[in-house]
Amino acid sequence: MRRILIIGVLIEVAIVAIGLTWIAPFAREDGNVAQAEPSGDPSTDEGAFRILGEGTGEVVEVELEARETTQTLADGVDYQVWTFNGTAPGPVIRVKLGDTIRFTLTNASSLNLSHSIDFHAAQTPWDVNYQPVPPGETLTFDWVARFPGVFMYHCGVPPVLHHIANGMYGAIIVEPEGLAPAREYVMTSSEFYATDEPGQDGLLVGDVDKMTAVEPTYVVFDGMFNRYLDAPLQARPGELIRLWVMNAGPTLTNSFHVIGALFDHVYADGNPTSVLNGLQTYNVPPGAGAMFELSIPDEGLYPFVTHAFAYTGLGSVGVIQVSQDAPTPPETYPAFGDPFTAGVLEYGSTPAVVAGGGEGDGQGDGPIQIDAAIDGFTPGTIEAHEGEIAVTITNLDAFDHDFTIDELDVQLLLGPSETVEGTFEADVGEYVFYCSIPGHREAGMEGTLSVTATIAH
Repeated sequence: MRRILIIGVLIEVAIVAIGLTWIAPFAREDGNVAQAEPSGDPSTDEGAFRILGEGTGEVVEVELEARETTQTLADGVDYQVWTFNGTAPGPVIRVKLGDTIRFTLTNASSLNLSHSIDFHAAQTPWDVNYQPVPPGETLTFDWVARFPGVFMYHCGVPPVLHHIANGMYGAIIVEPEGLAPAREYVMTSSEFYATDEPGQDGLLVGDVDKMTAVEPTYVVFDGMFNRYLDAPLQARPGELIRLWVMNAGPTLTNSFHVIGALFDHVYADGNPTSVLNGLQTYNVPPGAGAMFELSIPDEGLYPFVTHAFAYTGLGSVGVIQVSQDAPTPPETYPAFGDPFTAGVLEYGSTPAVVAGGGEGDGQGDGPIQIDAAIDGFTPGTIEAHEGEIAVTITNLDAFDHDFTIDELDVQLLLGPSETVEGTFEADVGEYVFYCSIPGHREAGMEGTLSVTATIAH
């Protein structure tokens, strides 16, 4: 028994000695335990996952306004969104690693709601800068972008579920040094939980019971049902494509997948040091993001989806169109990007277009797509915002048609099986379009164009 006791004591002493040896490197001379620090010097090391300190000193002004407005979620579905700057998602913000963001939030709520901001990319005290801002008031603070990647920003006023589900979110890119040139797109995945019936103003609103039960009406990219199905993302064969994908949720994970392609590299939260290679699908949880890099060798159409197929059909289908004829990629991308063009164009530079005529036909950011046949135009009703309207019309027949709007002096001639593009200006109002060739209008070739006021950005 004494021998067993002595052996036990020796083992205990050995364990204590090993423990002290392991703890010693973390102890300060004053006896306090030091905080763990990144290995090396992250402010200078190539490929470091963050920087320290006060950054580069470059100041970037970012201003957001919280307000409610109307947004089309799908064909004929108008929804009262709570937004930053009038769109859901809000602007695609781009800054550089080390920038100081001088941020201002103005609350212009028409529903007398308090709103706030929460930048997932920022290190800043919640109890100071992420507090509710009452209607009519403004909050300003600075923060330094120390972590590269793609991050969410959102309203954090309780119940946060309601504010995010109604549209108060957006993506911010903190660009690191040294990324290879690529064709880039920024997309935000999110859910909408709409009431079954519109209110007196004709708008659907958020259904709190559906939000809590996780019964979404739509699960979408960039605020609309199948936004990039009729207006595909463009790329050329073999070029590097970089997709920054942020999932605003508020609840569901996006299992991001491109059909017919694989990801060369996936970077969790877009951080260049958090790399996985050769992936087929990658889960982006709510409140997180990822940077996807891929190169597609062959021309064709490559759909992208959430591979959680219970939700794919609710609006989470888009297309990458790979063609030698794809436009040249931009050399730079805007600091304040339009979320309806995946961050490619300046915020507010492209009007939102709604094409009616069938379930799931949606708002695209290119021309309105119209098919012309002797039995009618498809879609037969079109909605667009005032100003310049672009259309692409395909003649499905083996004989001539045209597209005519008398009030706007518009007439586009369509040869057999020909596709014609055109643009024209229109003020707010209702217009009739038709085929002027004798007998064709009487056969059904007539439709309606409804032009509405542009949503202010």
